[in-house]
Amino acid sequence: MSLTRFSVAPLHTLTRTLAAVAMGRETPDLVITGARILSTYTERIHDAREVWITRGRIAAVKLAGSAKKTFGSGLKIHDAKGAIVAPGLVDPHVHIESSMMTACAYAEGALLNGTTTIFCDSHEIGNVCDADGIEWMLEDARRAPLSIYLTVPSTVPATTPDFETAGGDLTPAKIGRIFDR
Repeated sequence: MSLTRFSVAPLHTLTRTLAAVAMGRETPDLVITGARILSTYTERIHDAREVWITRGRIAAVKLAGSAKKTFGSGLKIHDAKGAIVAPGLVDPHVHIESSMMTACAYAEGALLNGTTTIFCDSHEIGNVCDADGIEWMLEDARRAPLSIYLTVPSTVPATTPDFETAGGDLTPAKIGRIFDR
């Protein structure tokens, strides 16, 4: 199973588990060792670190070798071989439909370039395909390995039916049904 924002439990349900792992009381699911960590707070790269991961979330960043000292053998370890681990980029406004790709196809290029989260305005697909298009896009976005948050288009149609014949008419009732799902 691929890891997506839908397969990772909400943070509030994992806080105690993550704290127990960070304190060395529980074993992490995965340790990424040999990494260099980019700190956006200090604007430095910290050498010889390891990342402890549990249930798809980072529990701790420690000095390299800490996991073996704390837990001994039997850990699932991935050697980053000196690669840099950095926070993912967030694109706050994008129109996937304008790229002429599905969300899954769009995710591949975005992830390769460091973008891990996007907020997608579904205006175009709503304007052409109405609520059915937005629901299709939601389902496609759920399958993508990228964190995709769809925003509700505010103006579909953008003007009146006298000026626009694109096909979409997103009424409050239609949007309400999408939210309810």
